[in-house]
Amino acid sequence: MFNGDLSFCEIGSGAIDKVKILMNKNVKFYFPIDISFKFIKKASKKLKKKYPKLKIKPIYADYNKPFKIQNYKKTTKIFFFLGSSIGNFHPGEDIKFLKNLAKCIDKKSFVFVGVDLVKKANIIEKAYNDKAGYTAKFSLNLINVINRNFKCGLNINNFYYRGVYNRKLRSIQGFLISKCDQSFKIDFKKFILKKDEKIQVEVSNKFTIKSFTKLAKKANFKTHSFWTDKLNFFAIFLLKR
Repeated sequence: MFNGDLSFCEIGSGAIDKVKILMNKNVKFYFPIDISFKFIKKASKKLKKKYPKLKIKPIYADYNKPFKIQNYKKTTKIFFFLGSSIGNFHPGEDIKFLKNLAKCIDKKSFVFVGVDLVKKANIIEKAYNDKAGYTAKFSLNLINVINRNFKCGLNINNFYYRGVYNRKLRSIQGFLISKCDQSFKIDFKKFILKKDEKIQVEVSNKFTIKSFTKLAKKANFKTHSFWTDKLNFFAIFLLKR
């Protein structure tokens, strides 16, 4: 499908763990795109050691907005937005992201997008309320981040995490829930939390093959191909303009 020299462009590249397994001799350029300067620089240096001939061109950008990539005419650009990050946008933001992406690429480019598919509610809720507590620990760490940045003095033990699946929206919504009445200040402004009051910290939308194909079409993309796992839990779409 992809002949000749290639340029890989990874959106939200982070630690560059996902796309590096696809690296091969045809990939001449790699554009990791992320908002964290230090993180992307460190990850790029690590990748360079493994692939010394690969030309790495980090792009520090908020990928929710249009960004520019150098045009190497002799290579086919392949964009990657893997995992299931497309589901982490609020309603309307996902199509805005895809439309912005469409503005950044030409008609010869390809885009791979990872999608979390709709499943039974009990399967989804079990995954987001895992017995080991990994999701809860990750979400509760936001209290530490808030304290570190705003000196609020919030007690992490006064909150618990709960992931709830909204069947109508086909979305898992993660909340930090207050165990008691409490208050805190940010920039001298006082905030009050009642017992059982929720703070939404996550949204993870699920799609069907049909609903994501429709979303991509609204953003001026055509679905070239798609693949699913055996259980139809996840899908990878290949899009073109």
